[in-house]
Amino acid sequence: MSYGYEYKQYTMNTLTLRHCRRFYEPRLPHLVFIDDLYAGTMQGDEMRMEVPTGRYRVRVQFGGRVPLGKSGRSLDLSVSGTSDGVEVDRDVTVLFHDRERLWNVLFDVDLAVWVVSLFVPLPQVFKIVSDVFFVVWAVRLVLIRKRYYSLKVVSADGE
Repeated sequence: MSYGYEYKQYTMNTLTLRHCRRFYEPRLPHLVFIDDLYAGTMQGDEMRMEVPTGRYRVRVQFGGRVPLGKSGRSLDLSVSGTSDGVEVDRDVTVLFHDRERLWNVLFDVDLAVWVVSLFVPLPQVFKIVSDVFFVVWAVRLVLIRKRYYSLKVVSADGE
């Protein structure tokens, strides 16, 4: 008996997202979007999901919108990375990491020295250099925030 629709059987494959972070980098929750639809929150370093065979747009994002008072406006403070055309015809792994590792290490050192400067007086030159570095770092982060993460597609067996 036919009801007027055709049943298609889809092959399900495993899409794995893996955060390639350094040991000193914190485990932060990342939002995962498949074809601009929310797929879940990655709590650790890896997330697996079953998807049908096809081509997908995968986006990994940290952070989000921050409301600005009662006006209804908000400021987008997220950083993300997108990989268009992730072909899932077998089990696939998408590796991602931040492109700004050197900048982040420099910022962390600057931040640590700034904390020390709260307790130990440092020369005024340091405060000027530190403030300029912070402004350059913040502007750079705003300019590249949609390309902050680098995503690389590999097969499940590591090719």
